[in-house]
Amino acid sequence: MKPRATFTHQIAVRILNGLASGQGLRAICRGADMPTRPSVMRWLATRPDFARLATDARAVGGLTGPGRPSSHSAPLVDQIYDRLCAGEPLRTLCRDPAMPSRSTVHTWSRRHPATADAITLARDIAQWAAAEQQWETWQAQDPQSPLNK
Repeated sequence: MKPRATFTHQIAVRILNGLASGQGLRAICRGADMPTRPSVMRWLATRPDFARLATDARAVGGLTGPGRPSSHSAPLVDQIYDRLCAGEPLRTLCRDPAMPSRSTVHTWSRRHPATADAITLARDIAQWAAAEQQWETWQAQDPQSPLNK
């Protein structure tokens, strides 16, 4: 168990820098030399200047709401889109350790309409590509078919 930490300028700066870099308070407080999350929450409640600076740092870090920071980003959605367009199923794609879980992708789809649209479009593109490939296979099997004219 961590000893009770006292508020210092150095710790406050480390917390604010962590928030500004997009780290959540839970992750920041995991450090052995950092205070516990309840201690920081108490400081936020009793020190208005620190609370205001923390709010500003959270905004800079993209931590706009409560809860854990989201890993949702345009580059990651682009990777998912590209892999789905290539015909890779979401189930397989999400087994990659560098990719989010299926439930996370579905949550993003509910929260971000552009992500839902990208996933739907990628799946449509993959289906069209598979249909075209099947068509070419059928044509190659029977070159005399009237459909090949």
